[in-house]
Amino acid sequence: MGKIVVIGSINMDIATELAGMPELGETVKGQDAVISLGGKGANQAVAAAKLGGDVVMVGMIGNDAFGADALANLNSYCIDVTHVRSVDVTTGLAMILRERGDNRIIVAPGANNAWSDDLLLEEIIAEASIVLLQNEIPFWVVERAVDIAMDHGIPTVFDPAPVDRFPVAFLQKITYLTPNETEFKQLPEDILHGNTKALLVTRGKNGVRVCEADGNVDIATIDVEVKDSTGAGDTFNGAFAVAITNGKSLHAAVRFANQAAAQSTTKIGAQAGMPFLKDIEANLEK
Repeated sequence: MGKIVVIGSINMDIATELAGMPELGETVKGQDAVISLGGKGANQAVAAAKLGGDVVMVGMIGNDAFGADALANLNSYCIDVTHVRSVDVTTGLAMILRERGDNRIIVAPGANNAWSDDLLLEEIIAEASIVLLQNEIPFWVVERAVDIAMDHGIPTVFDPAPVDRFPVAFLQKITYLTPNETEFKQLPEDILHGNTKALLVTRGKNGVRVCEADGNVDIATIDVEVKDSTGAGDTFNGAFAVAITNGKSLHAAVRFANQAAAQSTTKIGAQAGMPFLKDIEANLEK
């Protein structure tokens, strides 16, 4: 198995369940707040680690209680946190509103925006077998990481969330793009003309559409009782990286990641709901 380097956000999640989303100016009652660790970067790192991946996390936390909890949490999954830095800014926060298994998320970046030029990205990436990236940290960091990975011939996985007006030239450098359906509609159409091997469009209960230069293939997911979809996309990315670094083919890796993402929705909480390798293997056999 190769080394999985995750470069991205580290947040504390504060979530509550609502009977219905509030209208403008309206106050509604929610259930008790649940505080848990999150951030797309940290989520993907934990997902990969729980599935047996050798994971290195690169990110920023605040010099506060939330930051200390986030670091301890990553350590608990045997994730290499050598390159997680503490800064004098609050740790990133995500406020999650859940409604009947679906969610809406508001992110306050905090320390996730406090990256500096002196981080040794080249040294870190050069030792990776695959690099996972998202868009919850400054774009210049993501862009630099992609360029370094290309120079070293290392594949990249980019989750374009939150979606932005990404330059086509940048997107065409990514090896595997993993947007959801909404994000996919906001991306340019000519991505597959560059370095991109596949566009993996995650579609919830409808599975994943694998788009390659020679055509598209739909890979179905399993039918589960959804309790919380928070972190399902991050689970997919982490699981996909584990499968690819284990030598699985593209379609086999997508099936593995699909299984992991589906199972993650059967429990409450992004990281708490992420499955372990033994859970995936048992269900894949079925």
